[in-house]
Amino acid sequence: MDERLVSMISAQARFHAGAGGYSSAGRSGQPPRNQLADAYQALGITSSASDAELKRAYRKLMSENHPDKLMSKGVPDEMVKLATERSQEISVAYQVIRESRGFK
Repeated sequence: MDERLVSMISAQARFHAGAGGYSSAGRSGQPPRNQLADAYQALGITSSASDAELKRAYRKLMSENHPDKLMSKGVPDEMVKLATERSQEISVAYQVIRESRGFK
């Protein structure tokens, strides 16, 4: 497996494991540093990515992992469940990055 893909999956797993902690920002209004790094990794981009690149990465991953899309293709229920979890992790990562960039 490609190292970048492994890194993305690992970061998404950290989001899943710490989902409660990743929904709130720190005292400064910014997410904790490791949370933000995990968010960028989960989307497969770097912190230097433009807003357009961020949005493109988010949309691509959501398209690949959207449970409704997979259900329509007839994939097994277990795969749909994994896709649901992954799409939630992708959404949280995207939100963390957007908030750190000053978007609401």
